[in-house]
Amino acid sequence: MTSARDVVEPHIEAMLKEAETARLSTDAVARIMFEKVIHIWRDIRKPEDIKAELLEAAEHLDPDEDFMFMRP
Repeated sequence: MTSARDVVEPHIEAMLKEAETARLSTDAVARIMFEKVIHIWRDIRKPEDIKAELLEAAEHLDPDEDFMFMRP
């Protein structure tokens, strides 16, 4: 069974390679992708839900951080 990740990731990898070839900033590319995500979510989710999703992601940016459900 094909997942959304299976469909999306090859496109993102190809886009990042194309952006690198064109010497475009990965930060600029990420900002445009983020903008598109917000536009997609606005069509299908409530603003409060989007805010909660973004806050949850922001609270777990540290890759070395243990998640609350993890034991030390």
